[in-house]
Order: sequence, then C-alpha cells, then structure tokens
Amino acid sequence: KMLGSSTERTSGSPLLWTATRVFWTLGASITRTRVEEGGANRSVSSCSFERAVTRRISLVEKQGSKEEGKMLGSSTKRGMTRRLPSSTTRMRMRMASVASERRVLVSTTTSSVMRIPHSHDASSSSSSSSSSWRRRKRVVGRPRPPHQAARAVLDGAPPAADTSSSSCLDSDSDSGKPRVIIAGGGIGGLCAALALQSKGIPFTLYEKVKEYKPFGGPIQLQCNALESLEAIDMSVARQIMDLGTITGDRINGLLDGKTGEWYLRFDTRKPALKKGLPLTLVLNRYVLLDILKGAVKPESMTLGKRVESYEEVSAEDSPTGKAFVEVRFDDGSKTIGDVIVAADGINSTVRKQVRTRGNDEATYSGYTCYTATCDFELEDVEKIGYQVYLGNGQYFVASDVGEGKTQWYAFKAQEPGIKDESGDVRGNLLELFKDWSADVRARFEATLEEDIEQRDIYDRRPVFNWVKGKVALLGDSAHSMQPNMGQGGCQAIEDGYVLADVLSRCNMEEGDGCIQQALNEYGRRRCARAASIHGFARSAALMTTTWRPYLGSDPYSFYSYIPGAMQFWSALEKLKIPHPGKVIGQVMMMVSIDLILEYIACGGPVSEEDRVKYCQVPGVGVPKRDLPKDAFKMNGIPGFAE
Repeated sequence: KMLGSSTERTSGSPLLWTATRVFWTLGASITRTRVEEGGANRSVSSCSFERAVTRRISLVEKQGSKEEGKMLGSSTKRGMTRRLPSSTTRMRMRMASVASERRVLVSTTTSSVMRIPHSHDASSSSSSSSSSWRRRKRVVGRPRPPHQAARAVLDGAPPAADTSSSSCLDSDSDSGKPRVIIAGGGIGGLCAALALQSKGIPFTLYEKVKEYKPFGGPIQLQCNALESLEAIDMSVARQIMDLGTITGDRINGLLDGKTGEWYLRFDTRKPALKKGLPLTLVLNRYVLLDILKGAVKPESMTLGKRVESYEEVSAEDSPTGKAFVEVRFDDGSKTIGDVIVAADGINSTVRKQVRTRGNDEATYSGYTCYTATCDFELEDVEKIGYQVYLGNGQYFVASDVGEGKTQWYAFKAQEPGIKDESGDVRGNLLELFKDWSADVRARFEATLEEDIEQRDIYDRRPVFNWVKGKVALLGDSAHSMQPNMGQGGCQAIEDGYVLADVLSRCNMEEGDGCIQQALNEYGRRRCARAASIHGFARSAALMTTTWRPYLGSDPYSFYSYIPGAMQFWSALEKLKIPHPGKVIGQVMMMVSIDLILEYIACGGPVSEEDRVKYCQVPGVGVPKRDLPKDAFKMNGIPGFAE
C-alpha cells in the first residue's frame, strides 16, 4: 500500500519504477509456484528467485539515495512525523519474510524425504502436507490473475486451484497457450496430459476405451523416467515410488541360460547415485495407469473416442481468421485445437497420416514372447533384482516384482502369427527350455496355465522427423521399441516432459508460428536419444541369434546334412571351450556397460531448473541391501570372467 500511494504521488521516479518491477518479479515468481495435491512443486528454484531479487535490490541501491531522499522529503512535508525505513530496507524485510514463508512451506512438504543440497533443488510432495491445502486442490476454479495469486501467497494463503474447464474447445481461454488435443490415453498420453496440466496449457485427451480396466503385468521404471515424472508432478512421482518395488539397488545382469552362471553383473545404482536420481523400480502397469489417470482433471479427458483423422485449416480458410486443426473421431464427431499429439500406440492412425511416404509398417522382431506373473521368489531375492538368461534363438527374463511374486518373459525365435492354442502352453515352454537352468524351469512350474499370455514382438524403424505441421508423434507412435532395455514407457514419459516444456514457451497472441518452432525443438531434443536407445534394444535381441557358450554348442542346422558333423560338434562341446563370440562379447560388455547405463539413466531431458535431487545413499535415503563389497565384481580375465 505504501509503495502504491508513493507511486501515485511521485509518478515517473526511476527508483519507484524499479521498486515496482521488484514486486512484479516477486508476484510472477510466486504465481509460478505450483501447489499440487500432497505438497508443493516449485517450477522456479529458490536460488534463482533469490538471485533475481538480489539483482533488483542492487539496481535500486545503484540508483543512489538522491531520489529516495526526495521521496522521503516530500513525504515529510506532507506531515509525516515518523521517518519510515528506506525502500531498500523495506524490500529486504519483505524478501526475508517471503523467503521464510517459502522455507516453511518446503519443510512441511518434504519431511519424509532425505534431500541433498542443490542449487536448483525443487521441493517435493509429502503425504503429511496440510490437509487444508489438499482440500483446496480438489476445488475447481478459474486461476486468479498473477497479482491476486501473489498477494494470496504473501498473505499466507495457498493460491486457488484452476476451476476452469481445460477443454480445447474453451473459446474463453485467455492463457495465450496453444490448445492441445491428445490422441491416446496410455502411459505416454497420460504423462503428456499431466505435463501440460502442470504448465497451465489447455488440452483434451481422447482415449478409445470407454473404461480403464486392469491389464498387462508389471512395468519397469528406470531412473530417467522417474526423474521426468518428478519434474512433471512431484505428488504423482511420490505415489509411484511409494507403491513400486525397488530393484535398482540389487544385483542385475546376464546369465548363461543353460548353466545359470553369471555372464555379466552390473550395478544400476551407479548412475542413480551419480546424478541423485531415484532407483529403478517395478510397478504393475494398471496401477501406474490408475495413478496417472487420477491426477489428470476429469473434465480434460474423454473416453470412448478414437481419433480417426485430422485436417489443418489455414488462417485464410478459417472463419475466425486464425489457423487451427480439425480432428475427426470414429463416431463422426469433430473438435478443433492448435496442436495434435499422437500418443495412440504402435499402430497409430495419426502417424499413418503424418508419414505417408514409403513403407512405414511396424517391423517384426523375429521373436514371440510368452509372459506371466507367478508366485515365486529366489532364495537370495534380497540380493537379486532381475536376470536375463541367454540362449541361442531364445532367451528368458525374470524380475522380482514384490509381494513374493516374479514376472517373467520367455522369448522364442519363430515366424509371426503362430499362436500356441494347444491348451498346454506351460508344458510346451518346459519342453522348449528343458536343458536350461533349474531357476528358469522353477518359474515355469510356479505359473498357472491361464496366466500365460503370448504376443509377437514388433517395433518401428527409427525416424528422425516426428513432426508434420502442427502434429507431433509421442511414445510408441514415434519410437516403438523392443522390451529388452525396459525403456519403452520410460521414453514416452520423457517425450511428455519435453513436449510440455517447449509448448509452455508459446504465446498464441504473437501468432501461431511459435507452435511450429516449439514442435521442431521437441523433435530435435527427442529423436536422437530415442533412436539410440531403440538401437540398444534391438542389439540385445541380436545377441541371442549368435549366442553359443562353447564351441560345438547349438551348431547351425546345415551341419545335419554333413555326415558325422553333428557328432563332431557334440563331442567338442563336452570339452567346454568358450566360444570366441562369447569371449569377445563379454569383453565388450564389461568395457561398455557402465557407459550405456549412465547414458540411459543420466542422459534424460530434464533441465537443471526442474531437477529434484534425493539422497540415495543406501542405509540413509533408501533401505540398505546386505550386499558384499564385491557383489558386482566379475572375477577373472575379461572374456573368461565369472
């Protein structure tokens, strides 16, 4: 009030103009503070906020005391008998007060998390957050103007939640942000919706199913995905981490399928500890979808509608004089928006319209996959996370998923479209893996026949153009990959974060040219990384086509036409001479595995300003596993190590 009245009396004062901008900066910074359910998630770090305020105060001080003296003098002449603190002092007092309030806010929302000091640390949510704030989060209302939101926080009250409809058809939207239509409500679509929601970008998500139902088994979420989820919505990330089963702090690696001996052990803790990221975990897919769906505003989702096609309408052809995109659905209805996000899976209908040239069909990997979750635990489950058993033309993957259960995948090289309808899939798998490790067979035996599912594995050839006009591909529609690296869903989550980040800088009041620039930046930031991880996933499958533990193991089929050849190879195998391919492969893996894991885990797109660091020191920030110091060490000469 004092600043306002003084400004009216001394309009044009450089000092007061600067002071006004200080408070404007304060209001804008506080307005950008997002209060999410279960706690606060700051999009602007305290350090950046304090530096901005310090720079403004320094600028005021450099203006000199001359103007300030004039202001105080004129105030005294008007009858003020008490000398007020200087404007700089008042601002410092107010900054200290606000900083104190922000520290109290952060401390109350991070009581359950051990944190590492970091210059760009953002506050996390906690289940112990104020219940009154939770109630306010559920209130639906139009956002306050920036100055009102800032005043509310200064007065000690949390800002009101958004109560306006976020539908793309909301013609009254004055956010200046592009209206986004999301086709598909899987992991990628829901994460994109959450990311847009956190940035205040209006959107509507359309999903073809009329109701979400439990399906599929557990999914692995690695460090990079959890980092992106934290940056998108801290409360959602905390729910996922609370419900997931951590496997990233145990021994993981590759084994020989038949002998069960370790081929390579790797430490997935290293990249997490290096960058301060949450440890890799597994969580049931339907639980993950339920958490994500529950965090998206219901009025921003429409179920039972599948996007069938779209058409871009130029400003010249638009009745309003503004360009837009018209979307048609399978029921004949239409809607309009400024951007379309194709998150409708590997067989995306939107992608077919985006990429019309050449052969753009999904590629068969050469493998069919059997999968199930069974009641099984290894004796050393506290030490072992997931294991990949290698074989020639087949391989087996198993992971502990908590609560005494194991999820497994059995891959078999065969032609596509061959469905096992014998009624005894488990028996056929036991026959297929009859010479394999006892631990592999034990998992089959612990599995119920009706729980086994089969599907052929497809991916898509990497492309380096995900954008056409105002349409962007996301998730499996852009980079469908084989499950060997556990990165399909993780990369979709990264996509959602980057897409919202670039669109948040669009201002539609300046024209829609910013949309094209933003989408092009999205493609530049995502294409190369997704393509490289896609390549890792394909390479992992190719290993099994050449895998042979010993000379003479699994001879090529043409040897059967050579008299005595098969007997020769069988005798040679008994000598257990390591196959040269296995030796070279182990050397290469031992040299490169840490670099690969670090690139996947630490190479994510989250900016430093959005980073949230955790204390992941075993025994301090996370439970400590009883692992020996040399648990991850391979003993012996590379190529012959065990």
